[in-house]
Amino acid sequence: MLETETGQHLARHGKSEAWPILEDVSAAILMQFGHQVLGTGRSKDGGVDIIVDLAGHAGQAYVQVKHQKNKVQVGVLRELVGTMTRDGRTHGLIVTSSKFTRGVYSENNLFAQRGLVVELVDGQKFLSALHLTHRTAPPTLAEVTAVARPSIDVFSGEVNL
Repeated sequence: MLETETGQHLARHGKSEAWPILEDVSAAILMQFGHQVLGTGRSKDGGVDIIVDLAGHAGQAYVQVKHQKNKVQVGVLRELVGTMTRDGRTHGLIVTSSKFTRGVYSENNLFAQRGLVVELVDGQKFLSALHLTHRTAPPTLAEVTAVARPSIDVFSGEVNL
């Protein structure tokens, strides 16, 4: 259901019935990547759905999850950054089953210049992370780089062992 809805949201249609599942799966993916995760209440969470302990990094990061077919607007980013600033946090993450507006990317760059780092995970990147962490076979190099999106060529090819 979640995978189907996310695919529909990327095409800007469909329903949003699996929103609590998106929060739970996002938390599970973060745990699979080795982070300690704390959930918050389903309501009155102050715009924070998950708290991630970034051991060895910058303390805790706040995560906002948006399961919707419409693009995430800049207000969601501003709300998260406001909560981060209020609580002395410098790292955040917004996960959506759809996409982000250009304004979100522009404003996120401005926040980054001020030391407030928010990773934006759109539906495509979410699905890549989901396929990477919940599988029965090892990931391919293409699947790993789809999630990591390195800015330089890290590997020149794959070798089967």
